[in-house]
Formats: sequence, structure tokens, C-alpha cells
Amino acid sequence: MPRTENQNEEIRLATRTTILNSAIQLFAQKGYAHTTTRNIATAAGLSVGLMYHYFDSKESLLRAVFDFAMARIDERITAVLQTSPPDTVIPNLLHAIFDLLASEPEFWSLFYILRTQPAIMALLGDAFRERTALLRSCFVVELAQAGWPQPELEGYYLYSLIEGAIQQYLLDPASYPLAEVVEKMIAQFGGNHEPV
Repeated sequence: MPRTENQNEEIRLATRTTILNSAIQLFAQKGYAHTTTRNIATAAGLSVGLMYHYFDSKESLLRAVFDFAMARIDERITAVLQTSPPDTVIPNLLHAIFDLLASEPEFWSLFYILRTQPAIMALLGDAFRERTALLRSCFVVELAQAGWPQPELEGYYLYSLIEGAIQQYLLDPASYPLAEVVEKMIAQFGGNHEPV
């Protein structure tokens, strides 16, 4: 019996995801510049020709990796922004970010490694900076509404704390006190309290 269109679509999606995961692993381990499309196809268990059916170049694959990771983040952030009462947005955003990190530390560790490679930043640096600015602006809006005197500066500071906590957690997930650090951030920036 021939496959249905839904079955074919599921197979295409699974193959695409396998390629993306293989690319993330190899870009992180070997570096973007030293990873070939043949390496990625082999790791994904595909022929190079079939991989080109999904991605026409290594650069388009890198952009897809970026979009794949950002879609995971966007889904969580959008849900928080759409469902949280104003005084709970920052605590809920912090929980969402760090819950996502804790649920897939290997994926996020690899993604963080990608961000430090010059060849990748040459291609995606503007996209990374744009995404950072968008998330930071969510914090700035909430801090301004809460009456913080310098919401823009505080937004930068909070975002720096988040980035630092992510890096520290990824260095040693077994012993880093992630929940306590998140609660400390929330105590400082979230909920109903007087700005410092």
C-alpha cells in the first residue's frame, strides 16, 4: 500500500530534523568551517544528493539550524507574553528560558558553541544580535511598566545575568544551582516590589 501524503510529510520532517541535529553536532564538534556537507550527510545516514534535496548549501543548512533553535525559544516566549498578567511576565519569561535550557542541555550547549565561532558569526551575527535585542526589549517594556528608573540599562543587566547563568549552567549542569539562581533573578526583577 502506498504511503499517504501525511506519512510522506512525517518522513520529510523526521529526515530534516535528523539533518539539523547532525549539523548542530558536527558544527559544534568540528567547527562550521571544517564540517563538510558530506560529513553531515554521513552522520545523518543519508546520501549527499538526498541532503541537497533538503538544503541547497551548507550556509542554508546553518540558517535552518538557527531558525530551528529560535523556533523553540519563540514558542515558549510567545506563550508567556500572550498568557501572563503584566506583573508576572518577567518571572514567567525567566522560568520559560531556564526550563527550556534544563530540558535539553546538550542541544543548548552545542548551540552556544556555535555562537562563538567566527565563521558562524560572520553569517549569523546580525540575526543573533536582533534576537537578543528582541528578548531584551521584552524585559525593558516590563521594567518600564514596573517603574524602574533606567529600564533600558536594567534590561541589559538582566540579559547579561541570563547569559552568564546559561553559560555557567552549561559548563557544569550537574552542580550549578539553576533553580536558586533563577529565583534570585526573579526576586530582584520580578513581581510586585519596589525598583532598586
